[in-house]
Amino acid sequence: MLNPYSEIEYMASDLLGNANLLVVDDDSLLRQVLRDQLLSHGVGQLEEAGTIAEARQKTVQYLPDLVILDVELPDGNGFEFCQYLRNSGFERPIIMLTGRGDETDIVHGLDGGANDYIAKPMRIGELIARINAQLRQYSASDDVRFSLSGFDFVPADKIVKNQSGQSIPLTEKETMILKKLFRSWPDTVTKEQLLSEVWGYGGNITTHTIETHIYRLRQKLRRLDASHLIETIGAAYRLNK
Repeated sequence: MLNPYSEIEYMASDLLGNANLLVVDDDSLLRQVLRDQLLSHGVGQLEEAGTIAEARQKTVQYLPDLVILDVELPDGNGFEFCQYLRNSGFERPIIMLTGRGDETDIVHGLDGGANDYIAKPMRIGELIARINAQLRQYSASDDVRFSLSGFDFVPADKIVKNQSGQSIPLTEKETMILKKLFRSWPDTVTKEQLLSEVWGYGGNITTHTIETHIYRLRQKLRRLDASHLIETIGAAYRLNK
């Protein structure tokens, strides 16, 4: 069964501008301040929740790229909700809002699966920096799900899957090639870049390894009607959106 929490469409442009954030806090005034400040700093979309019940619903409905989660909530605490999200398969970043200098809260939050924390009252610049850092780390991890033209690719799983649920296994090198192409889109990736990053070869190496692996990867993708995903542009390759 496909885990809805692990789906993500990778955006090669600014991560913050394409991010959908969820702020969970029972203080409506604080939520409004955070909304105004974060949107003014370029956050693409922001949802709010004042209770755990509301946060559960919006997490499933909007699949936020990052959750900002308060410790104290009217119908429970943020630690339990953080653990609930992790147990449900939510892999995206969670930043806890804690009391200043409360080391117990910090340790409890990190043990429960939080990626980071920030103490109240917070400085918006610090919060933006932490959000950006977590979005970058997640986008660089092998657990991220890349989606393009109806096809999903999770480097950690080494498979490509279409919307019908059909999938094909990839070799380690094929996975590394496709991961590089996804993370570089919309830019092209040269053969020299692939030789360096996938095989560790230096310059001035003459080999048909790249062409052979790209050919075999296209043949595999053809089984999912996805051979068009990789296009050749001169001496480089690019994903065809």
